[in-house]
Amino acid sequence: MTRINTNLASFTAIGALNKSSTSLNKSLERLSTGFKINRAADGPAALVISERLRSQVSQLRQAVDNTERAQNMISTAEAALVEINSLLQSVQDLVLESQNDGAISEEEILANQAQVDDAIQTIDRIATVTNFGGLDLLNGKAGYRTSNVNASVTGAGIVELDVNGAAITNGTSNITVNVTVTQAASQAIVSQTGGSISLSGSSLLVTGNKGSQLIHFASGTAMSAISDAVNTVTNSTGVTASATGTTTIVFQSEFFGDDQFVSVKDIASPLVASQFITAYDDGRDVGGRINGATAATTGNTLSVNTSSLDMEVTMSSTFHALNRGGTTSATTTFYISGGGMAFQLGSGARESEQAFVGIERMGSDNLGGFEAGGFLSDIVTGGDYTLLKDPETANKILQKAIDDVTGVRAKLGAFVANTLDSNVNSLNVSIENIAAAESRIRDTDFAVETAEFTRLQILVQAGTAVVAQANLLPQTVLSLLA
Repeated sequence: MTRINTNLASFTAIGALNKSSTSLNKSLERLSTGFKINRAADGPAALVISERLRSQVSQLRQAVDNTERAQNMISTAEAALVEINSLLQSVQDLVLESQNDGAISEEEILANQAQVDDAIQTIDRIATVTNFGGLDLLNGKAGYRTSNVNASVTGAGIVELDVNGAAITNGTSNITVNVTVTQAASQAIVSQTGGSISLSGSSLLVTGNKGSQLIHFASGTAMSAISDAVNTVTNSTGVTASATGTTTIVFQSEFFGDDQFVSVKDIASPLVASQFITAYDDGRDVGGRINGATAATTGNTLSVNTSSLDMEVTMSSTFHALNRGGTTSATTTFYISGGGMAFQLGSGARESEQAFVGIERMGSDNLGGFEAGGFLSDIVTGGDYTLLKDPETANKILQKAIDDVTGVRAKLGAFVANTLDSNVNSLNVSIENIAAAESRIRDTDFAVETAEFTRLQILVQAGTAVVAQANLLPQTVLSLLA
C-alpha cells in the first residue's frame, strides 16, 4: 500500500483492539462483581429465569421464617397446656384422696376443696393470659366460631363439637358443614325375662368392657333389686341395668360403640337349671359422612381430617332415629363463620400452601363436658360436684378434662412434627436446589473467567503493539521519495 491519508491496517488493528478492550472490561466487571449477568444486555433470557428463581428463593425463605414463627407460637401454647395438665393431675389426686372418706375427716376434705378451687382459678388465669405477640392462645379467641348448631334439630342433634382446623381465609365468609348420619350408634343390650329369682338362688357373672363382677342373689330377689345391684358395680363392669315391670330386666353397656359389649351368664349348680340364659351382645359405632366424605367413627362421634377441614362431632344417640323421617339417613347443617389460625407455610398464597389450626378455650367452663356429666367449673365450691357432694362425678370430669388437654397437646404436637418440622426441612432443601440453579445461571465461574481474563489481557497487549506497527506502515512511502 502506497497511500498515507487512509491507514486501513491501523483501522483494522484499532477495531480488533476495541473489541478485545470491551471484552476485557466485561470480564473485569464479572470478576469484580461476582456475577456473569450484571445488566439485561448480558443475557436477556438468562436474566428472566434468574430473577424468577431469585424471587422463588426469597419467598421460600419467608415461608421458612413463617413456619419457624408458627413453631414458636405452638410451643408457647403447649408450655401453658403442660402447666394446666400438671394442675389437673394435682386436682385429681386431691379428689381421689377425698374419696378415701373412711380415713380422712370432713375438715381435711374441705381443705382439699380449697386447694382444688385455687388450682382451677390458676387454670383459668393461664387460659386467659397465655399470649404470643399480642395473640391470645387459650382463651377461646384462637378457636373457631360456629353458628346454626342444632338450629334445625331441637335437643337431638350435636352434643359436642370440636373444630381443630378449617380453611378460613381472607374473603371466606362461611364454611358450610353437613353432618349426615346413615347408621345410628347403639349400646350393647341383653334383655332377660323371668320374674324373681327362683328358690335355688342365682349367681350372675356380669361382664362389660371395664371388667367382670359375680353377683349373688337370694331366692325371691325381684328384678328391680337385681337391677340396683348391677348398677352399683357399673364402674367395675361398664354395664348398667334397668327393670321393666316385674318380669323383665335389660342389661346394657354404659356407652355406645363397637368397643362396648355386655355378657350375662347365670352360674348355677349343675343340679339346678339356670334361670338366666347366657347372653352376649356388642355395641355399634355411628356411621355417617361429613361434607360428603366418609367419616371415621367411634361411638357417637364422627370425625374427618382433610386439608380444608379437621373436626370431630358427637351426635345425640337419638338423632338418627328421631330425624330420618322414613329415609335411611339424617342430616344437620351448621356453619364455621370465623376464628382459628391460618399459617402461610408455602411460597404461594394458595389454600394448599396454608395450614389451619384452632385451639378451643382451655378454661374450667370448657373442660369436661357431655360424656363426663359436667365441667371443671362444676367441682369448685358452690358447684354441683364438689369433693363433699359428689367426688365420683368430679373424678369423671377431671379425667375428661385431662383427656381434653392432652388431646389438644397431641394435636398441636402432631401439627408441629408432621406439618411444621417437615415443612421447614422441605423448604430448606428447595432453597438449596433453587439457589444452586440460580447461581449456575448468574454467578461468575472464577476458574473460567480468570482464564478468559488472561486471554483478553494478552489480546489487548498484542492489539496495542499491532496498532503501533500499523501506524508505522505509511512511513514506507518515504523510501519512494528518496
